[in-house]
Amino acid sequence: MIPPWAAVVAALSLAIIALATIVVAGSALATAFGMRAFLRAVEHLSGPALSDVRGLIETIRTEADAIAGTSRDIRLRIVKAADAAQGRLADLGAVLDVMQEEVEDTVLDVAATSRNVRRGLSVWRLGRHALRRARARKGRPS
Repeated sequence: MIPPWAAVVAALSLAIIALATIVVAGSALATAFGMRAFLRAVEHLSGPALSDVRGLIETIRTEADAIAGTSRDIRLRIVKAADAAQGRLADLGAVLDVMQEEVEDTVLDVAATSRNVRRGLSVWRLGRHALRRARARKGRPS
């Protein structure tokens, strides 16, 4: 059989344990309410900063997209300009080739014409000389 004092000590210790559990539960509840109030205060204080940061991030994203678009446009313009320059250089090369051929042909024509003019002049001189001789033989002074 259990002595009566042991039952009293057991009951008192059980009451102390129950009271301690109630105190711990109460402090946990108070801590939870305190944490909720603390989180509200933090949210209240950090809310404008968070919205500013969100706005800043959105602005940065928009600007980055705009820069990427501008870079894309510039790259396309540079590629088009390079292609146009390459085409113009090819056209210029073709024009220079044609001009070189024309200049060569002209130089050959000028040389041939010059030779023909010299021959014509020498034939004319020979003819003039021959006429003078023929007149001199007939006795006519020139």
